[in-house]
Formats: sequence, C-alpha cells, structure tokens
Amino acid sequence: MTSCWILQDQLFTKSVLSEINYDNIEKDMHRMFISDTPSTDHGYFASLSPLYQIVEGLQLVRKSQKSLNIKFDNRLSMETLVPHWREQAKNTGIMSMHSMAFRNIPLTEKSRIFRSLWQNIYRFERIQMSAEIFGESCATEKKLAISCERAIQLDALFFDIEGVAQNKLKVTLQDYKTFAQRCVEEVAKPLSQLKLSIEEVAFLIVNFVFHNEEKIIGESFDVCDAFRDSIANDLHEYYRKNNIINYASRISKMMGTIAAMKKIHYDDLGGTFTVNARSAVKEEVVEEDNEEIIVD
Repeated sequence: MTSCWILQDQLFTKSVLSEINYDNIEKDMHRMFISDTPSTDHGYFASLSPLYQIVEGLQLVRKSQKSLNIKFDNRLSMETLVPHWREQAKNTGIMSMHSMAFRNIPLTEKSRIFRSLWQNIYRFERIQMSAEIFGESCATEKKLAISCERAIQLDALFFDIEGVAQNKLKVTLQDYKTFAQRCVEEVAKPLSQLKLSIEEVAFLIVNFVFHNEEKIIGESFDVCDAFRDSIANDLHEYYRKNNIINYASRISKMMGTIAAMKKIHYDDLGGTFTVNARSAVKEEVVEEDNEEIIVD
C-alpha cells in the first residue's frame, strides 16, 4: 500500500520506472477482463449472491496473507517496489472480476475504470488489512502491511531509489509521512476499532469504488448503482442472519472512513508531497540531461 503511495502517483515516471513494461501489465489485465473467470454460468461462484462473490475474490487475493509472521522491511527500493506493484495490479484485477457490476460493463470501460481506480482500491484494501492484522498498534506504532508478505513501520521508513538525490528523497519522505499519518489516524484507526467481518470489508471496498463516481460515467454508472443496491440488501441480510439489529451507526462509521480516504487523496493532489516529489524527479532528469550535454 504505502510503497504504492510513495512513488506510484508521485514518482511514477519513465525516468524513474523505465524498467516497468506498462504494455505487458495492460495486456495481462486485458486477458483477464475478456475471460470468463470465475464462471458466471455455473459452479460455486455463480451460486453466490453479489456481496459473497466479492467476498470470494477478497479471500482469494488474501489467501497468502501473513499476519504474525509478516516480514518488516523499511527499506524501499525499485527491486522491491516494481514486482510489488505488478502483484497488486493483478490482485485488484482479480477482485474486480468477482464483481458482477464490473463484469457487466463494456471492455473499454473496464480498462478505463481499472486504470483510473486500481491504485486507490489497492491502497484502501491495504489500510483495512493493516488495521485487521495489527489492531490498535496499526495507529499507535504506525504499522502498515503493504503486501501479503511485507510490512513497514512508518517512523523507520526510508527510500533507496537510484537516480534521485538523497536530499530530495528526504524531503519527499517527510512530506509522505505527513500524508500517510492522516491515513493512519483518519482511516486505519477507526477501522481497527470497528473490527470488520469479511462481509463488511467487501461491502466497504465496493462502496469505496462507487464513491469515486467521477470515474464511473454513463451506462456504467447505472450498472454500478444497481449493484450497490444489491450488496446493500445482501449486507442487511447478513446482519439479520447474525442477529445484529442496531447497525446503522456501524455502517455510518464505515462510510466515514471512505469519505476520509477520498478527502486525503484529493487534498494530496495539491499538497507539498506531490509537488516536492515531482520536482525532485524533474530536477534529476534535467541534471542528467545537462551532464550528457557536457560529456558530448
């Protein structure tokens, strides 16, 4: 999660990530989106209600999730980040294909929506997973599970990114920590207190996606809106079967974390973290270009 925050939006440029083959990632996602996996015509998946289809996808991508034995590694380099990003893109694609709303929109819209939202979905899912694994220490000790195998402790985090000067990375790191601290306090902390069931997590992630309504337009919005009603009914049925009666305030708190995460994201678009990170990369590229001119 946080590794993605650190560079994916801010330092996600070809000058830094030139080794990533974006075409291959898009081709992988395209193959996934045109497949009928899991099958909607027959079998176990086809028998599930919309909410439990999302639960199935969530459980699948979390199958290898480590908890007590998760490895802490506070040094983030391109060697660890690039395969990490690939894995998270794939996992988000898998979860998306477990949503009938996503399955029922045109292929071009699938690709566009996925490109726009996969990073946000991944971040939000990782925050919730961190809250689930670490409980209150997720907030008090700033522990974050950035993948199924790896975690970081925010206060001990450092970047080791080739091609960007240490003084510029230091400024970016400090800005990032300010940004990530809000995610911990405003999103992870209340989630750790709620102790969500897997059904509630699935409901929360779907609603987080739909609250990025500016990315979902036209007929796709109508499909997703109807799907949101379906999973709301499924969650109501889940509460009924489990004799949970007064759940309105619980849902309100859950939705509050969605609003908080979305606000953090949009606040950061104009924040110092983004500005400093981008300028750091641009300055390095300019300096390298100048050096090449001198050598010639």
